[in-house]
Amino acid sequence: MYHDFPGAVFSGRTDSLLRLAAPPVLAASLACVRPPLETECPRVQPGDLVLTEFREDQPGSYRQWIELYNASDEPIALTGLRLAFTRNDGKEDGSFIVRDDDLVVEPGDYVVLGSDDPERAPYLDYSYLVDWYSPSNPDNPRDLPKGGLVEVLACGELIDRVVLRNLTQQDPSQPPLGTTFWPGEPSAADNDEGANWCVDDFTTSTGIGVFGTPGEANPPCP
Repeated sequence: MYHDFPGAVFSGRTDSLLRLAAPPVLAASLACVRPPLETECPRVQPGDLVLTEFREDQPGSYRQWIELYNASDEPIALTGLRLAFTRNDGKEDGSFIVRDDDLVVEPGDYVVLGSDDPERAPYLDYSYLVDWYSPSNPDNPRDLPKGGLVEVLACGELIDRVVLRNLTQQDPSQPPLGTTFWPGEPSAADNDEGANWCVDDFTTSTGIGVFGTPGEANPPCP
């Protein structure tokens, strides 16, 4: 899960480590919103958490989300986990830190980090909005980027990464896409390249009417 990102301005893992320090604006906003974390780092090893589903900014009432899968044999407490996003041109495009001491994902289970309160959107497990900061889109802090690099980080260590292509529907006469997802068995070693992910074609819907499968195993590619 350490491939280069073709066509983008990345310089290896040094960039990832430099991005681990929250931007000054983010650090200031976090200090104003919530106290420092008591637990700085989740106990997680590279590959233990796997990016499996991603719903980006698009029209419609359903919220955006990022889904992670626990591929380890132990429960993982997610406090201190950081997700960072980088545009196709290599510029930072947002990040957030998980700040819920009670958010734990069990072995073989999924956790869904989204852009709303789970009380209003029960298919979400955690809202990242309080901590979300996007230097490229400060006016709409809830919006996840369309494509680019997504990294899962734990105190300087890269846990998983995916290069998501911009798969948003370009034809305005067609409905917007639902989610992009990794088919089959979750694997941090195999999921790096977004071209191997699938695009929801609006044939798969959960019982609550949300296209995609947040918190559940993903189907095969349509």
